[in-house]
Amino acid sequence: MLIWLLVNIVKTLTTQRKARSNIMPDIIKKFRKRHLRNLDRNKSGRKRTVVMGYYTGGKNDEKNYAAPTITFKGNEKERPQTFREALEVGEVYEFKRREKAERFAAGSWKKGKDKREAMKAYRQSKKVKRKL
Repeated sequence: MLIWLLVNIVKTLTTQRKARSNIMPDIIKKFRKRHLRNLDRNKSGRKRTVVMGYYTGGKNDEKNYAAPTITFKGNEKERPQTFREALEVGEVYEFKRREKAERFAAGSWKKGKDKREAMKAYRQSKKVKRKL
């Protein structure tokens, strides 16, 4: 009887663990900059750790997202990351306005000199697009 009870408890715990692992992480809506700055990959010492892209979705494209487009683990070589992969690992950031998502993807989440350089490049690319 005791063995049967222990076996059932172990089965229950393993199924609960499996169910929890199948749930995708939430889309990040608050404290976006803090979350992105604290990712392990940003502390790796590499020059290029995050290249972001922005996306629209939902009914009538009312939702705007920013997500990393490259990924790596440890010392492995960087590789492209799809929106779905970013969603599965919890690296998708939601915004109400497209412009905010664009700026975040361009580098508004950075600090100091890196942010100034990223925003300068963003403004210059916007200026070029307007001329076309």
